[in-house]
Amino acid sequence: MRTRFVSPPMLDLVQLVQRKFFEVRVLQTAGSLTYTTLLSLVPMITVVLTVMRQFSPFMKLGEGMRGFLLQNLLPERAGKVVATYALQFSEKASSLTVVGSIFLVVTAVMLFATIDRTFASIWGVRRPRAWYVRIPVYWLALTLGPVLFAVSIAAGSQLLAISSGVVAEVAWGRALLDRLMTAVLLSALFTFMFHAIPNRRLNLWHSVAGGLIAGIGVVLVQRMFGFYLTKLPNFTLIYGTFSVVPIFLIWVYLSWFVILLGATVAAVLPDFEGRHRTLPHTPAGRILVAVRLALALIDAQRQGGAVELQELAQACRETHPRTELMLEEMRQAGWVVRTDDGAWMLCVVADAILLGDLMAKVVVGVAEEQSRESGITQEDQRLLKVTVGQMRKAMASPVALLAQIG
Repeated sequence: MRTRFVSPPMLDLVQLVQRKFFEVRVLQTAGSLTYTTLLSLVPMITVVLTVMRQFSPFMKLGEGMRGFLLQNLLPERAGKVVATYALQFSEKASSLTVVGSIFLVVTAVMLFATIDRTFASIWGVRRPRAWYVRIPVYWLALTLGPVLFAVSIAAGSQLLAISSGVVAEVAWGRALLDRLMTAVLLSALFTFMFHAIPNRRLNLWHSVAGGLIAGIGVVLVQRMFGFYLTKLPNFTLIYGTFSVVPIFLIWVYLSWFVILLGATVAAVLPDFEGRHRTLPHTPAGRILVAVRLALALIDAQRQGGAVELQELAQACRETHPRTELMLEEMRQAGWVVRTDDGAWMLCVVADAILLGDLMAKVVVGVAEEQSRESGITQEDQRLLKVTVGQMRKAMASPVALLAQIG
């Protein structure tokens, strides 16, 4: 039963997010990322400080970034304590041996590897980037990422300083601008992460939508969590001075939860937009999906080009993850290859893909009455009937024969 307060499209989106949410186990994944963040925190700070110390202008940027994080993101008391101890621990890293330094860098990179695997799971990426591509990217993100973020903070601070005179007469004006800048910077950061990390060509606006949800959500979580700690100081009463540990862990967990929620929304938006075009997940629907996918690849081969995943998903009327799964099955059969830019193309002649082999990849034992399945148009019913007839007459018929059907 649909609620009257939520529009049907929004309810569809919520259902897609909920399904993906439990499919990738966001609650457990957020806990795993929290543990990895705690383990990688000191090594990351050590590497970042080492890079910034090589250039004196970066040190001032680093101080600005530290103040920004403490003021706008981290829980007030716990953040200061954790930051103080993390800096103290990182300063002792200079006495490490070569083996210890290598272990330090590997530990720092672990967080990026975990994020990469998590996003691959959320977006349904079947083939991650090669390790010789990922390792340099992780290193660049670890060394240059904080510097670029610090530069963005410095630029935002300058804009705030310029506009402070305009809002100086309003008591809450400066605080609102601070929160707005925080939300904008975090949204931009998460948008970049959602768009660049998954090994798949994505719609930029989908990444922007997920980035906005994650960026604004992290700011709201920080404010609400800080309000809770101020009004209900249960952690301090129970744990005393040790309360900074559970406070920091809970804050990191909630932050990752919101970030993964934004990533989940960005990942399901393509399926949300094509929800009315998707064929039903029945044996008849799967046959049509397989045939439409093969015909789209054959047509692209005749035109001398490759096809993007998004175009193939639209052509076969299937979701992006399921389309990619079928393409991977076709790749294992030796029919298709993936180009360097992520597109797909046939690597065999069209007549080499036999109808029986294609059906074996999807469903077995399809009955003729399945052509009347709900959700299938008359055109699709005609195509399905011809397909089933060809299977019964000759399982060795090439799929390319179906391209002659108007």
